[in-house]
Amino acid sequence: MKSIYYTLSVTGKEIRILLADRGLLAVLLLLPILLGSLFAGLNLMLASDEGDPNILLEVILVNEDPGNFGGEVAKSIRSIDELNVKQSSSVSSAEQRVAEGEVAAAIIIPADFSENIDSYTPTEIEVIIDPAQAETASIVTGIVNQVAGEVVIWGEIQYGIRTIMAESDLLAEASPEELRGVEAQNLGVIMTQLNELRRNPAIAVISENLEGIQVQTGIELFITFLFPAFTVMFIFFIVGAESASLLQEREAGTLRRLLAAPLPRWTVIAGKMLAYGLLVCAQVAILFTLGYVAFNINLGRDPLALVAITLAVAFVAVSMGMIVAAFARSAKQADNVGMILAFVFAGIGGAFPTWPPLFRSGGLIGILSKFTPHAHALEGYYSVMAENAALTNILPQLGFLLLMGLVFFLIAVWRFKFE
Repeated sequence: MKSIYYTLSVTGKEIRILLADRGLLAVLLLLPILLGSLFAGLNLMLASDEGDPNILLEVILVNEDPGNFGGEVAKSIRSIDELNVKQSSSVSSAEQRVAEGEVAAAIIIPADFSENIDSYTPTEIEVIIDPAQAETASIVTGIVNQVAGEVVIWGEIQYGIRTIMAESDLLAEASPEELRGVEAQNLGVIMTQLNELRRNPAIAVISENLEGIQVQTGIELFITFLFPAFTVMFIFFIVGAESASLLQEREAGTLRRLLAAPLPRWTVIAGKMLAYGLLVCAQVAILFTLGYVAFNINLGRDPLALVAITLAVAFVAVSMGMIVAAFARSAKQADNVGMILAFVFAGIGGAFPTWPPLFRSGGLIGILSKFTPHAHALEGYYSVMAENAALTNILPQLGFLLLMGLVFFLIAVWRFKFE
């Protein structure tokens, strides 16, 4: 019990010193907040710009069909954001404007379009492409096929209703007007249900890994990686600060006075490690809360896994600070070495926001990253947050971090000179 009391006493003293060092707190807390928000905001803005084309495809639409189906296709084409649709009543005029390069394509809906669909007869929509803008062919044709597909469904359902009615004896004595009314009523009910399914699909397409765990895709995936990357990078900035703090106390004679007290030497190191470990937990909590509130990053489905990986990376970071202090000759040297290690390991371990992340890359750099705590910390965070992994899925990463931290701690206790 006394050892725990001594450890907590050293921790409390160290926390008071940390809270008074506003410059260090700004580097460890404020700087990653600013960088994370800046990078996330810029990437979201760029993704938004890519989703809204700056240059629309100029097309001309000729609808010769007086029926409902032709009108529905024309209305759908005009509603598409990627197309700047101009109207024309003449096919020859539309062809001329395509030939002169005024528009990229002409979409021609034939006069018998609705009649053919109504009678369940094959029909077609003609797309005339400017040879000088051949790259637009697949875009415009794909859009028209999508729009026509919706109308084809309508025609298929109408034909099915009509066939059932014709083969049923229930409506054998109904007049043509009554048959059309029943047909229109049934068609309206079915199409209403289809539109509802389109808005709220019964089948959702999701992305899963080989273990069946749902994963994110696109810009959300990168933003979810971004915050853990900056967090892990700045966690290891405490290495230089922690080691320099310990050596400054030795140079000032504070440790000598502590040794005169009846407390084990390891409690001095453990107390200082606990204080900086709590600072790491604060870093993670603040940055992840910001990411969740401001950018809606996914925090995974297993909070215990997040807590475990945070405690493990905190342990290895503070242990690294101790081992730097054990081998450095002065506080200034410890601070410089710690800063260098933080940047080098961040680069090799994949903590810089690059895509794909280095710890999942092949080649020599991918192999080297596996020897850094950064890579295993990021792999753990990434698996939990981006791929919804559970605690059991990140046990290898936790094991590596805890083993590395334990080795550092034991060497620091054995090697460090208190005076």
